[in-house]
Amino acid sequence: MVSIEKEGKNVENAIALGLEQLGVERDEVVIDVIREGGLFSKAKVRLTIKATPKDELCEYIEGLIRFMGLDCSVTVTETEDTLNCEIAGKDSPIAIGYRGEVLSAIQYLATIYLNRNEKSQLKLNVDVEGYRQRRQETLHALAKRLADKVVRQGEPIDLEPMNTIDRKSIHEALANDERVITESKGDDPNRYVSIIPKEKEITYGTSNSFKKSGVKTRTFGQKKKRF
Repeated sequence: MVSIEKEGKNVENAIALGLEQLGVERDEVVIDVIREGGLFSKAKVRLTIKATPKDELCEYIEGLIRFMGLDCSVTVTETEDTLNCEIAGKDSPIAIGYRGEVLSAIQYLATIYLNRNEKSQLKLNVDVEGYRQRRQETLHALAKRLADKVVRQGEPIDLEPMNTIDRKSIHEALANDERVITESKGDDPNRYVSIIPKEKEITYGTSNSFKKSGVKTRTFGQKKKRF
């Protein structure tokens, strides 16, 4: 955090000089009065720029990375109500972990820290050198292959346990597939996605071929489900 000390004729003058030097507004700093000043001495204050959620998040994740002993850098950008953190460097594969387990843990801890104040509910995305996009593409392709298999076999397929983000990718990949439905089952950390074939529907329509002597022998037109 940036902090400066400034002297002035009085406290307000010292504050004004400090704000001018920092180029910020008064509500963007924390002000500590070091000396009130008087007839023979100037007032002295310390101005410290307030840490933003972006600054706090960057500092927190950098601390996690140092604690893990990893050689990585941390960059945080902000878009609307979301903070995006990108981790990169020589040890980035370690920061990802097996199928993103370490990355998910970092995001979980950072989310708790970021929203420790109940009034603040910012969204957070933590990624390592584009891993999440690559993982999503892999899971989408897997989901579509398994959906084809489910349709061919006519039986559900259960995937291995996945974290929340990966399960969401499977659900999204098959959300518009009219042949199957997806359901999350089990309890964390063993919660998994099941891909299930939809029940087939057969519609029997009214036809003159089912008439005898001008009288219908059976009533059709209703849907029947095949179980």
